Amino acid sequence: MELELNNTSLAYSNSMKDVLSGINLHVESEKIAIVGSNGSGKTTIIKGIMGIAETTKGEIRIFGRDLKNMRTMTGVSCNLDTIYRLLDLTVKKKVEMYCLISGIDPERVFSHIESYELLEILPKKTRELSTGQDKAFCNIMALEMGYKMAILDEPFESLDVRRRLMTVNDLKNFQGSLIINTHDFGALKSLPNWGLYLIVEGNLYGKFNSSDINRLYLTKGEVPSALTTIRTLYGTFCVTLDKGDTPLSSSTDLVNSIEEVIR
Repeated sequence: MELELNNTSLAYSNSMKDVLSGINLHVESEKIAIVGSNGSGKTTIIKGIMGIAETTKGEIRIFGRDLKNMRTMTGVSCNLDTIYRLLDLTVKKKVEMYCLISGIDPERVFSHIESYELLEILPKKTRELSTGQDKAFCNIMALEMGYKMAILDEPFESLDVRRRLMTVNDLKNFQGSLIINTHDFGALKSLPNWGLYLIVEGNLYGKFNSSDINRLYLTKGEVPSALTTIRTLYGTFCVTLDKGDTPLSSSTDLVNSIEEVIR
């Protein structure tokens, strides 16, 4: 198994309580998307996998190895900008440094950056980039450095339409396992046959198939034929197939879908 979260609880070092608890997620040679609203915990899962959030219970295993015993994760990368801001270097110098560590030809990364028409960022430091430039750069680095597994937090956020479409194409063509999170159901319509999970109030639900996004509904209350039951502070909801209170594909945010059902 390439990635395992087994009954995993996650917290930050400055917190007295777990942010997420009882998370189970298994990834094996596949592409998955975790969809949730801001504050739902989807970024914390990524930070846990990358060792930024602390595992307080359960375990995280990457390619069979316990994360707590790993010093390096060669071939596994993510797009969190905090990783690429560790050193106060220009983008060009950072690309060269990360490629040297990972054994990757930097010209391949520079070519990828050029395809996004972002050569002007090379002499700049990452703190000097616009939000969109920074997101595109971090996406590229994650996809190039993570040739075994890439993990992307909100990969479409702050991108213009052209670069958003280019990112979709990059994700489709990526050869390793891929994990993304997003709040936008609309993005999944361009990513068929991905594993799909929903995260609500720190709990993970699924797995569904992204190709069924137009068939998935959110329904208030318990339904015998439901694909899954979601229990929240707002009440109990079910994900149903082909009929229900509101189609998930019509919303850009899971909380909006819940609020629509409540109305």
